[in-house]
Amino acid sequence: MSDIYPLSMHCRFEGFPARIRVTCGQAFDTARATPYSYGSRVTLSQTPRSGVLSGTLTPGEPLPTLETIYSDTGDDDDFSLKLAHYGYGRFYLPDADASRYALALVKGIRVEATGVYRSFETVDVWDTLIPAETDLSAPLAAPDTVYLQDDDGTGRTSVLWYRGDMPAGGIVVTGTLQLGGDVALQL
Repeated sequence: MSDIYPLSMHCRFEGFPARIRVTCGQAFDTARATPYSYGSRVTLSQTPRSGVLSGTLTPGEPLPTLETIYSDTGDDDDFSLKLAHYGYGRFYLPDADASRYALALVKGIRVEATGVYRSFETVDVWDTLIPAETDLSAPLAAPDTVYLQDDDGTGRTSVLWYRGDMPAGGIVVTGTLQLGGDVALQL
């Protein structure tokens, strides 16, 4: 699976504050070059590149980077601690015989400091009702031109459907997930 636009689109992160306060974990005890240690509380500010697309969305080209970025100096390049949130959705055919597209939602966080580089990522896979014959290789002319089964009566919908059973120990989460553009998934 590749992250090629428009089969892949960024998640839209909303409501992130201008500043956050974090507590450093155990990895900072072994990183001698950083001014922080395990348990240090650090205030981070959004950087100038936070929420700014690193290129252009060009059909058939790799998806450019889009992250919500914080650092202890408020700068993208000169910092002692930087934290970046990222996420995107990727439509793909699970196998050669698939009758419908699946949607993989990738969400991650990256921690950078002198001597510390950690990345944490989760991937949720959703089954959609988008037929495999549908051409998703070109961006939509208008956000309301996606037609799916079980629509809202107007012939249009912004809902992607999940099918399956929740694994043991799973929890129900409510909220809104917004992919880049006007298509949203209400959870």
